[in-house]
Amino acid sequence: MFSSDFAKMFDPSTYAQNMQQNMQKMFDMSQAWSAGKQNMDTAKKLGTMWADTMSTCSEKQFKYAQSAMEDCIEAMRELSTCKGIEDYMQKQAGLSQKAAEKAQSTAQELASQWQKTQSQCTDIISKQVMQGMEWGKSYMQQNSGNK
Repeated sequence: MFSSDFAKMFDPSTYAQNMQQNMQKMFDMSQAWSAGKQNMDTAKKLGTMWADTMSTCSEKQFKYAQSAMEDCIEAMRELSTCKGIEDYMQKQAGLSQKAAEKAQSTAQELASQWQKTQSQCTDIISKQVMQGMEWGKSYMQQNSGNK
């Protein structure tokens, strides 16, 4: 019914020794501490990356908004000097195109920054998951191999 390995776990001659070894392995926290510290370091690194990206993107958005206001003031001045409706419409079309190009450029910069951060975070998380799996595998091999 039970394998010989299972029966060995309850062999009276080695039961105390097996129990002591298993208890020591259970309470050997050095590997668990190391893995936990590594997970905390990874979480800290990810948080810092996201915070830096938020800061960078917020700064770019602020500069864009400030520049857009300056452009708007300049556009009002330029449009106020128009000599007729055709001149006005022509200048307005040019100013609108410049504003749209600037907005698109800024949006692309922001998207690129977020994509870069997301890729870096995904790589870091993937590596951490793989290390966790390796740690778990080695822990299971250590604990199952000494019976």
